[in-house]
Amino acid sequence: MNYNRSTIDRIGDLINGLHVETTGGILVAANFAGAANTQTELFNIYGRIGIMELFIELTAAADANATQVLFNCTFTTPVIAVNAMCAKCASIANLGAYGRIVYPGGAVATAAIITDSAGLTDVEMAGKKAILGGCSAAGVNTVGTIGMLASDATQAATIAATGHIFYVPMSPGAYVTAAL
Repeated sequence: MNYNRSTIDRIGDLINGLHVETTGGILVAANFAGAANTQTELFNIYGRIGIMELFIELTAAADANATQVLFNCTFTTPVIAVNAMCAKCASIANLGAYGRIVYPGGAVATAAIITDSAGLTDVEMAGKKAILGGCSAAGVNTVGTIGMLASDATQAATIAATGHIFYVPMSPGAYVTAAL
C-alpha cells in the first residue's frame, strides 16, 4: 500500500510523538563553549509534556576538545530553578557529523549518551518517558524551557548541530516550540 505523505506524517506523530526541532545547524561553537559552562535554551515548553525522544544531532563534526553536554529544564511560571534532567555525557571530542547526544530518560543521574557512530543511534529512551511541566487545578499550564549545558572544554568554530524533541502533550493546551 502507498500512503499520502500527510498520512505517513500523522502515523509518525501517533507512534513517536510530535516532532519539534531547532533551526538546522543553529548550535555552533558559541553554544559548545564548555570552558565557560555555556547554557543554551533549546525548546520552550507549555504545560505538562511527556518526552519520547530528545537529542542533539551534529551537522558538522566536533573537534578534538573534550566538551561534555547535559540536558536540563527551567520554569518561569511558576519559578523553578534549573534542574538537570541527566548527567553530562562523555566527551564529544571528534564526534562526526550526524553523531548524536541523546537524552536517555530514566534516573536523573544517568548520563546523556553519545551515539557510537555517525548516522546510527543505538540508544533511545526505551519507554522511560520523562514528564516535564504541569497544570494547576485551575487549568493554568506551567511555562519553561529545555536546555543544554556545555562544560569542561570549548569546541572550535567548525561544530554545528540541531536539537530535536519528540513529545506528547499531557495537559490541555500543552505544546513545545523551538527556542532557536
